[in-house]
Amino acid sequence: MASQVTVFVENKPGRIYKIAKTLSDGGVNIRAITISDQGEYGLVNILPDDPDRAEEVLIEKGFSVSRKEVIAIIMKDEPGGLAEVAEYLNKNGINISNAYGFILESKRSAVLVLEVDDFKKAESLINSGGFKTLSKEELHNL
Repeated sequence: MASQVTVFVENKPGRIYKIAKTLSDGGVNIRAITISDQGEYGLVNILPDDPDRAEEVLIEKGFSVSRKEVIAIIMKDEPGGLAEVAEYLNKNGINISNAYGFILESKRSAVLVLEVDDFKKAESLINSGGFKTLSKEELHNL
């Protein structure tokens, strides 16, 4: 599955710019990004095209970085697309701890990126439940 890079930063002007500039200068393309405000600090979740390089250049510049495996599911880009995936995982006891998505083809398909509490179980269930997932290579090469 894919890797997400999370950066822990102070909640101050210019922090996102510094992250984006560091990645850009390092030749890393951001496929998706989310920013979570935690008061004085925040979490920036990044889905880069090259997670190894992203982690490397961010650490070189002094950022506090962690990596996490995520599951990327192809879902319908229509009302109920997310509900269908969430219902299936809920019925099978999988907790979604974080999620974000992006459109692949308007009105046809989107990618839902999930952090879950039981990665191995979720991966197995998703693959056996008729949902298509993107491999690490497919996701990072979009």
